[in-house]
Amino acid sequence: MQDKKLTLEEYQKKYNKRYNIKAAKTFIFLFVAAIGIIIATCLFFITLRVYELNKYVGYGFIALSVLLFIILYIVPLIKISKTKSFMTLVDRSNISKAKKYNKKLREDLADKMIDLSESTKDVSFYSNESIGKLAVARHTKNDSMLREALTNIYKTDVSSCAKKLIRDHALKVGLTTALSQSQVLDTLFVSTYDLNLIKDIVFLYGFRPNEGELAKIYRNVLLASFSAYGLTNVTSSTAQAIVQKIGEAATGVPIVGKAIGTVLDSSIQGFVNASFTVIIGYQTKNYLMKEYKLQDILEDVIYEESKELEEEEELVYTLKDDIKTSVKTKKKQEA
Repeated sequence: MQDKKLTLEEYQKKYNKRYNIKAAKTFIFLFVAAIGIIIATCLFFITLRVYELNKYVGYGFIALSVLLFIILYIVPLIKISKTKSFMTLVDRSNISKAKKYNKKLREDLADKMIDLSESTKDVSFYSNESIGKLAVARHTKNDSMLREALTNIYKTDVSSCAKKLIRDHALKVGLTTALSQSQVLDTLFVSTYDLNLIKDIVFLYGFRPNEGELAKIYRNVLLASFSAYGLTNVTSSTAQAIVQKIGEAATGVPIVGKAIGTVLDSSIQGFVNASFTVIIGYQTKNYLMKEYKLQDILEDVIYEESKELEEEEELVYTLKDDIKTSVKTKKKQEA
């Protein structure tokens, strides 16, 4: 909640960081396509390796690879894209629509939280006190109380769950890539774990970041995938240099020296991959909270909804329909 209400002009000047939606969607498509190619390539090489060991098992692994591609790549992307985002980029023509849309989305978020809490009583993301406040706000149709309850639940329960999700995913990525010692497996694990982390955080919050922010998140997943693929050679040389500096005691016993090198090599890979996962997780979390705060600020923005503005909007839509009709008529006449 804001103590000082802003005018629309002040909000636009302070918070309207404009971005090209079409360009953002194009980048999302490119980044997502690149991630998909990486995952598909990794699954192909793993399947090829299995086929070389046993062709009958290889045939079965082809079907498994397709299933994994759908579950680990297609499903998360669909769930993220289908999730709604708040309208925070506004001007005089759409601020009224944005406020109505955001109000409806807040109510939907509250309803989903209440339903989820009731259906999963043994394991709940939210405290009983928080859900109780949401339920009272929805029952009394008190929007001010609902906003306050949602803000509190996002700052406490949801934030704590998001941090735990990020830590769990980062730990899995770190341990898995540290033990695998395979470029292909490392890349596959990093790509799919990070993608599913984004999906889980978006599910937890109930809404997604805007297109510009989503493009940045997918870009970092792509960078993490490339980094995981190239880490094996880089960390091997780094580990060898560290081992050499440890002292002659390790090099005097070859088995000990090799063991230290492997441990250092694995630790570096796991740590770097886990760090990327933490960065992606917190980036997603921070973008979501930024969007939530912006829509909350927008709700208190002061603006004049004049009759002239309504007439202006009506004229624009009328012109749009007239132009479409004229173009269709002309095409029919030419045909």
